[in-house]
Amino acid sequence: MGNKCHKKVIGIICAGIHEEGVQNTVTALVKSIKDKGHKAIVISTFTYYNTAYTAGEVSVFKLINASIYDGFVLMPETIKSLDIWEDILADAKASGKPFVCVDRDVEGCASIVYDYAGAFEKLVRHMVEVHKPKRINFIGGMPDNSFSEERLDVFKKVMAENGREYDPERFGYGMFWEYPTYDVMDDFFSGKNEPPDAIICCNDSEAIAACKYLRDRGIQVPEDIIISGFDGIEQEKYMVPRLTTAACDFEKMCSTAVEQLERALDGLEMERLIKIPYAIRISQSCGCRPLSDSEKTTKLLWLYNQINASAYHEKTMFDYSGHMVDINSYDDLVELMPEYNHDNSWCCINPSFFEDNEPEHNFFGSFDDKMLMFAHVNDGLRERDLTFSTADLLPDLDAAFEESDAIMFVPMGFQGETIGYMAVTLDKHGFNFLYTHRFVNNTNRILEVLKARVRLQTAYAKVADMHMRDPMTGIYNRRGFYMRMADLADKGSTDLMLFSADLDRLKVINDSYGHSAGDTAIIAAAQVISRAAGENAVCARFGGDEFIVVIPSGSGISTFDDYAEKVNEEAEAFNASGRAEFSLGISVGGAKLKMTDRGNIDTAMKTADENMYECKKKHHSIR
Repeated sequence: MGNKCHKKVIGIICAGIHEEGVQNTVTALVKSIKDKGHKAIVISTFTYYNTAYTAGEVSVFKLINASIYDGFVLMPETIKSLDIWEDILADAKASGKPFVCVDRDVEGCASIVYDYAGAFEKLVRHMVEVHKPKRINFIGGMPDNSFSEERLDVFKKVMAENGREYDPERFGYGMFWEYPTYDVMDDFFSGKNEPPDAIICCNDSEAIAACKYLRDRGIQVPEDIIISGFDGIEQEKYMVPRLTTAACDFEKMCSTAVEQLERALDGLEMERLIKIPYAIRISQSCGCRPLSDSEKTTKLLWLYNQINASAYHEKTMFDYSGHMVDINSYDDLVELMPEYNHDNSWCCINPSFFEDNEPEHNFFGSFDDKMLMFAHVNDGLRERDLTFSTADLLPDLDAAFEESDAIMFVPMGFQGETIGYMAVTLDKHGFNFLYTHRFVNNTNRILEVLKARVRLQTAYAKVADMHMRDPMTGIYNRRGFYMRMADLADKGSTDLMLFSADLDRLKVINDSYGHSAGDTAIIAAAQVISRAAGENAVCARFGGDEFIVVIPSGSGISTFDDYAEKVNEEAEAFNASGRAEFSLGISVGGAKLKMTDRGNIDTAMKTADENMYECKKKHHSIR
């Protein structure tokens, strides 16, 4: 399709959009792109890693191959799988469009990184040189992690410059998160060494866990032990005491990234490496800022409101997923989705998802070449069931960009199977990434359950249809005939024509050419009477070479002679084809049917039989 919106389109490629730090960076990037008068497309998964369970998610990165983009911002630090990152980098390079990497120095590529080491050194110097604690413990990240080892080296350097010895007994790896940090704290307070009076942590998550550990044991921060973190995560805002930490300058990094892309789009060279400083926040956990009771109350109220809103949405999603037990068709799901999703969003599904056979994936890897826009929701259901080229991303991306400055694409998949993707606009004030995650996950589960149910219904229908069909000819048997007549009655079809048809000279065919030829004649007769009757007719084999045909009004056949003539024409066409040694002949008799009950059907069948036998006598007299 290409870009027809006359504005530059910048792709933001990341993973783990559920994570707060990723959201903050994406939000700042979108704002910077919008401020520069461009449009943004965000492509992200809900996970960091590629596992067998989440394999279907990473297919969303194949949307990089679309021609709509003018440039990319890549976020390699969010993508924890090396194979996936290498594929993304290769696709970005193959696109021929300029790209810049943020938050990691990627060799040979324009990169913008934070000056982590410089900021962490300022923080450590504050703890060591300003507060001068006697026993300083350090909680690192994870072994062989560049960020973790860099911060440990900084700690050792500052300690040495202040004449302090680094003690390995006062160090442990907290793995950047809560539960391993508790294990480290258990070791610190095991009695092997005198407890610390200061703990420096590699990130805020470890510092928050350390504060909680101490509070549960009646140890006060900062009165008994001072603590520092790093990263300035959202959760830290609700901490009492607030952490002494360092925060990313998301706005500076993101505006710089967009400025670099604009240079490339103007034909200028991007800078190879730019470092953005961290902002140091000296606060309460080291004792430099006093605690405030009013601040505690404000935070509690704010946190309560956040929890209450999240709990309400979680309940709403629980109600949504609860409909798995009572929806029986994809139409039901389409009608249900607007009740539970109030964002402007497009649910796009691989057409092959609805099929029993394995899909053939071509240009887009795990996506079909064509996608089905299952439902477009925006204050109700706007559109549905539109097929479009996957390379276009949406049925009408230009129209979507007229209403929005930023659209996020996230994967839809279940247990490794690729279902499709969800697109959602990011312009809404207070847009909540978590809510999108929940809605997509619940929709995935509903689709999988519904798919299994529809397949089961189809299988049941096939089995039921088998019992209604004559195995030799494929048309209805006696049971199937009466069931179809009941359906017609339920639909209000009453003025009908009923025909009795009988194969001429079947005994002669059997005696002259064998019973296999007789079977061929019966099958050919069923095909002849069906083609002559049209697709709305009910055709049945009642046994042997006896057939019943019911034709509704408005089918193009207005008289008994019309149908008999069409049967003769089809029979002559069969004979002229030379497909059989015998000559096919069929006698037909008709009767009007005013359908009110089965008795009327049987009466009409008797009349039609009598007329058919009159026709058969004429055929015999001619021969």
